[in-house]
Amino acid sequence: MELKIAVCDDEAVVRSALINALETLDIVFKAKEYSSGSELVMSDEEYDLIFLDIEMDGINGMETAEQLRKKGCKSNIVFLTSHTEFMQAAFRVRAFRFLEKPVDRKMLEEAVMETCAELMQDKKIVVKSGGEVVTLNCEDIISLEAFGDGTYIYTKEDVICAQAQLKHLLAELESSGFIQVHKSYAVAFRHIRALNKSSVSMDFVKDEIPVSRRKYSQLKTSYFEFIRSNAKYV
Repeated sequence: MELKIAVCDDEAVVRSALINALETLDIVFKAKEYSSGSELVMSDEEYDLIFLDIEMDGINGMETAEQLRKKGCKSNIVFLTSHTEFMQAAFRVRAFRFLEKPVDRKMLEEAVMETCAELMQDKKIVVKSGGEVVTLNCEDIISLEAFGDGTYIYTKEDVICAQAQLKHLLAELESSGFIQVHKSYAVAFRHIRALNKSSVSMDFVKDEIPVSRRKYSQLKTSYFEFIRSNAKYV
């Protein structure tokens, strides 16, 4: 999973220090810096996680968060401050949490990992199946199997015959912990029970899923990386 992160602070040294701290964590992310709240509000970018200084020149962090929420922003917002008097007002903008400056690495890691866990749990996809439109929670999807121009989606309780090609579904699921293991199959990391060079065993699925020789090495590396990054939540 690659996190999209915004760091908004009017001090360049603070922005740089926070990004450097993020780079020490076992995560994959892209970060963009903003030097003012108005600059962030004017951006059309969507982020998973926003680090927002409360005390900035111009519009402060709380006002920035209010304007972001009015625009429909659903990002987790972490306020950077040492002043607890702002905490009550933060309920209005659904603040994710506060971090004191200078930012403690352990607290930073907790905020980032909780965001990762929430994204994995909340992600949904919408597919057409027969004459219906079906909404699926990504965490419920075990594996996918291509057939012709469609894909069988195996969940904990059902099999959905989706009118979408495997490659298109994988593009939607890319940030939710899925990997293609064969030209016709893809699996969810969180539901892998065991793997070997020729197949993978999955939760809730009786038959093993084939793994192509050329994809095994990538599967093994990516799976163990997923476990290291998400062990607390899978």
